[in-house]
Amino acid sequence: MGGIGRFAAEISEGVGLPHAELVGNPASPFDWLYLSVKLASRRSDVFFSPGYNYPLFYRGKGLLVVHDLIHVDVPSTYRTLKRIYCKTILASACRRASAVLTVSEFTKERVAEFTGICPQKIVVVGNGVSDAFSHAGPRFQLGNGTSYLLGISNGKIHKNNRNVIAGFMKANLGSKVKLLFVGSPSKEVSSYTASLGIEDRVRFMGRVSEDELASLYRGALALVFPSLYEGFGLPIVESMACGTPVITSNCTAMPEVAGEAAILVDPRSEDEIGMAIGRVSRDSELRRSMSDTGIERARIFKWGDVTKKVEAALMELNLPRDRKRGARDGRVSMPEDGNCA
Repeated sequence: MGGIGRFAAEISEGVGLPHAELVGNPASPFDWLYLSVKLASRRSDVFFSPGYNYPLFYRGKGLLVVHDLIHVDVPSTYRTLKRIYCKTILASACRRASAVLTVSEFTKERVAEFTGICPQKIVVVGNGVSDAFSHAGPRFQLGNGTSYLLGISNGKIHKNNRNVIAGFMKANLGSKVKLLFVGSPSKEVSSYTASLGIEDRVRFMGRVSEDELASLYRGALALVFPSLYEGFGLPIVESMACGTPVITSNCTAMPEVAGEAAILVDPRSEDEIGMAIGRVSRDSELRRSMSDTGIERARIFKWGDVTKKVEAALMELNLPRDRKRGARDGRVSMPEDGNCA
């Protein structure tokens, strides 16, 4: 489950939102059109969307969650259609929504700059760490005295997998240390790995369950997550909650999320990534210290706190809690008069 899906699931459960009759596809850049038609007559409703989609012609109150502006800030990563959506539909939606929720101060600043809306209209609610991610539990093992570092891949350029692999090789840790990635590689990264002849050192695990991901975090020497861009960066706090040291980037939202509990590097520097990998891998005392610090850091990211902030934003719209009505994927159309729309 991705960050937006996890946010939607946790908030739906935490706020107690039942499902409403919205059956469009939130992943579609045209979902705004479906929502506009579906909600056109519901002017007394309050609409809540945990993702980017919002009805263009809706005239009722509404809350919109913007997790990041990666489609705008890293345009080479995404299709032209999504960039157009952000620059037209999303920008307009942010201006028309009653309030915009987001997950970090970094993203709040970017949304204000991008849309021109008043920063006071944007509320940072953050993200949380799911219960599956804790220090206690199974640890993934490779066996034969082999250890590993863990990376995150979704096949997109901003995850910076090529530089992670280059830094890993520069760390010169020997054949008994592997580099595993959750997810699948892009064609470019597969070609790069093959060109170096290191398929036996670098392994992509594909899609994994939440419990499997937690096991992979716990068993790793460190999480290597020098992404080029994150609106929050859930793997940082998930890994910390599992007691695993974190190497991440010194840009976008990652320093804000990691605090003093991670090693920060320039994600464009193979040398910095390599030095950080080597330092953490060779120093067991450093790993123990970072594990303790990371566990403490992760404790401040609670889904219960996020839920309370979302509820407070809903209450700002003068909506009594017992009048809420839920929707698919956490999107909710909520009649203010208490009658089902």
